[in-house]
Amino acid sequence: MKKYFIKYILEFFVIVTGISISFWINEWDNNRLNRDKELYFLKGLKSDLEKQLNSLNEFNTFSNKTIKYGASILEYYSKYKTLSKADSLNFKLSRLMYSRSYPDINTTFNELKSTGQFNLFKEKFMASKIIKYYQDSETYGKRLTKNTDLVYYNEIFPIIKSSIIIDPNNFGYENEKINLLEIDKSVKTILNTSEKEFDLVNAISLRIVVAKTNQSYIQIMINEAKSLLDTLNNELDKH
Repeated sequence: MKKYFIKYILEFFVIVTGISISFWINEWDNNRLNRDKELYFLKGLKSDLEKQLNSLNEFNTFSNKTIKYGASILEYYSKYKTLSKADSLNFKLSRLMYSRSYPDINTTFNELKSTGQFNLFKEKFMASKIIKYYQDSETYGKRLTKNTDLVYYNEIFPIIKSSIIIDPNNFGYENEKINLLEIDKSVKTILNTSEKEFDLVNAISLRIVVAKTNQSYIQIMINEAKSLLDTLNNELDKH
């Protein structure tokens, strides 16, 4: 009887040990898979963020140029009370017709959001910081788009377009056979009334305001992008 009792005890321990080892192996394997998934998302988020940060900086540079061209025209007008002799007026006005859309690069975040795997991140603050960044990005992106669509294209673009000669060479298309002679003289003819000139000055002023407003949104996201990128890099260094 004692012999069978010992046998059953040994079998029990073998079974329990086997189950425990099996659970441990499964847990180890799941943890390994989760670490791999976490690393995948961290690298993807970093790559997207670096691309977006580069685009945000380019947008910032574009805004500075827009403001520079607009301000130079207004400075001339403030001094001479007319645009009739302003240097390179048609070229500068052509540059003010350019616009840029918000650089929304969120492929990895959308994948992460659709799978709902934010719990993969060991550092719990990581998920909330990532979510906040992309929520802010969406918010400021919508504000910028609204300014561009409702203010720039509706109020500013038509006035500037009607005040210039569309020269393809001013928009990066170089062709020696296209030579629109006496463009500046033609523009002065277009702006042959004080009312027309006044409308243009107002449009340029509003263009600067829109550019500065959108630039403030971009600068906020540049700062947030740098902060999140530092956090991602610190987390990746741990892997």
